[in-house]
Formats: sequence, C-alpha cells, structure tokens
Amino acid sequence: MVGFSDAMRQELFGPVPPRYADYAASIHEAGGHLLDLINDVLDVSRIEADRYELSLERFDAREPVLAALALVRIQADDKGVELAAVLPPEALSVRADRRALKQMALNLLANAVKFTPPGGTVTVSVQAADDALEVTVADTGVGISAEDLARLGRPYEQAGDAEQRAQGSGLGLALVRALAGLHGGTLALDSALGVGTAATVRLPLETPDA
Repeated sequence: MVGFSDAMRQELFGPVPPRYADYAASIHEAGGHLLDLINDVLDVSRIEADRYELSLERFDAREPVLAALALVRIQADDKGVELAAVLPPEALSVRADRRALKQMALNLLANAVKFTPPGGTVTVSVQAADDALEVTVADTGVGISAEDLARLGRPYEQAGDAEQRAQGSGLGLALVRALAGLHGGTLALDSALGVGTAATVRLPLETPDA
C-alpha cells in the first residue's frame, strides 16, 4: 500500500489528475502511520514477552541519532519546525543496540515535531556524562501537564486533548522507556504547559551482555 501509493504520488508511471494525487498522498500518509503503529505494537509485545534480543555492538553514538534526525526533517520542514543538533565534535563510542538507539531517537524526535507548533524548535543533543550516554530531545511545543506527565511512558497512555491524542498510539514513549530499560538505562521527562518538553534517554556507555 505504501509503495504503490508512493509511486502514484511521485507520478512514476505518468501524470495523475490532481484529485487522485491528493488521494494517493492521503493513502501514503495513512499507510505510513499504520506501519509505524504495527511496528511499535510488535516491538512492545516482544519486550513484554521477553523475546526482544539486543544486538550489541560498539559504534559512534552520533550516527544513529543523525540518521533519525534525517528521517524527521521532511516532516519538520513541512510543518515549519526548526531542527537543531548539538553533538560532540569527536566520536562518542558506546556499546549498545544500534537499531534500538536509532528507534529511541526517532520516536522522541517525531513526538517533539508532532507537538511543536509552526515556528518552534526541536533540538537533539548527545553527550557523555558520568560514564553514561545522554540523548536529549527538547522542544518548544505545547508541553505536558504534571498530571499527564506522571502517566506517560506506560503503553497506550497519552497526554493532551482529544485532538492531540488522535495523532498517536500512546506507544512511542513506552517503547523508548522499554528499550532504554533493556540497556540498563532510563527515560526522564521534564515538561511545562506552554513552554515545551525535554526527554532524556540515559544509557550506560558499556552495556553488559544480557
């Protein structure tokens, strides 16, 4: 569905009437949202069933974070949200699951862009602190109330009004927290309504074998 609608959207096989092009774009967007939801559900299910195995390797922590940043750039540009990265000038070596770190950064970045109004800013930073890797995604978005903040991070828990809750599944932060936990790490949220949110994943630089 995603592939065929993308081919129609890009008019790879010839011109498409404007009305049908709009339909193809809507199908592509909905298909992508459904695919993300299915992948999140499967990953959360595997973690809850103790079937998720980390593939540990040593790599530069900046690389998967930059890859995640590239994936949300189009979404941010379309919405008028500025993306920024604060990364160390030298390689930051970590022993972790590369795919999991990219997924954690991607989920946090996508959430931040989603809840930041046009003209706002989303900043991702990477640093080493006390023998741990810290990846922080901070935004100037709508923020989260103290009541909602206490619930977030559990599967299917969401914040905001009905319109905001309709934009997601409530699995993104739960998945980030679970993946961080598998590494022996943590997820911390700091937010204020109308000010913005900062989400920090903290992982040991040397993850022990499971």
